[in-house]
Amino acid sequence: MNDTVYLEILRVISEARMGLRVNKIEKMLKERGLKLSEKTIRNRLEKLLKDGFLEKDNASWLLTEKGREVLTTKMVFERLGEFSETVEYNLLRSTFNLYTMEGTVPTSFAIIDKDKFEKAMEILALVLNSEVSATNLVAVFDEGEIADSIVVENGKVALGTISSTIYDIIMLNIGVVLKVEYAGLLKYVGSKPYGLVELINYSGTTISPGLLLVRAGYTSVFNVVKSGDGFVVTAIRSFNPHALEEVRNEVILADSRGIGKVIAISPPMADIFGIPTGRRAMMMFQAGINQLSPLYELSLDPELKINQALIDFKIFKRVDKLI
Repeated sequence: MNDTVYLEILRVISEARMGLRVNKIEKMLKERGLKLSEKTIRNRLEKLLKDGFLEKDNASWLLTEKGREVLTTKMVFERLGEFSETVEYNLLRSTFNLYTMEGTVPTSFAIIDKDKFEKAMEILALVLNSEVSATNLVAVFDEGEIADSIVVENGKVALGTISSTIYDIIMLNIGVVLKVEYAGLLKYVGSKPYGLVELINYSGTTISPGLLLVRAGYTSVFNVVKSGDGFVVTAIRSFNPHALEEVRNEVILADSRGIGKVIAISPPMADIFGIPTGRRAMMMFQAGINQLSPLYELSLDPELKINQALIDFKIFKRVDKLI
């Protein structure tokens, strides 16, 4: 499939995350500079249907698994830096306000079999109340419920935790832009940060760098929680050094309200665990994926969806109140 129009049709349907009618597809293609007649679009849709890339539900067109695979393969180079764009997208959509503690927050999910729910909650109770977790809050969605754009299938339950990108939102609300730099693998010894052993630049990946580290088996978050030794994922941001005092004050306020675990804030011309800051200040904090990675490490086989939803903060409850 080398025709750009076919790929754009698959792309607009994929980005909508729901079935689209022909008139909506036509409108979205026009916004991308492709002015096609309804007849032409219908012919292309029928061809994609015949080849197994699309399926039809009444008058709406949906992407098949085959369609998702070809779209991912064809556009992998276009998608470099995609996760950074996801963070930026959440910044635009999130309405969270640290001062009122209201609004929507970026959320990551672990979707598991319902018969593993009690075990998962026991694990989360330990992890979310530890130093490796951004918060001790969790949101639970049962089968058939919808969490933003995520539909929980029958026999499943979705456990949502607040993403560490909430720091980006908190800082943006006071006019400070955090630049996404790296995801780091941080070694802990005796319950204290020891040093970085791996770094992944966000601009060079198509998915969450933290998720890459978890899937590759590099993390041992649960070991850090239980024994103090192991490896966790950290998020590293840079920002204008003139905002250093404001950032530190906001971090103190967030911490007092139970949000975030900042590991270090470094002024310019210093370093943060060996990373030179140059002319910018840097901030390292616990990555949100640490809250869910123990479910993966302990073989509960979760489907992890990182930063893929915005959930009302009021829905979240302290994990110990849900056990």
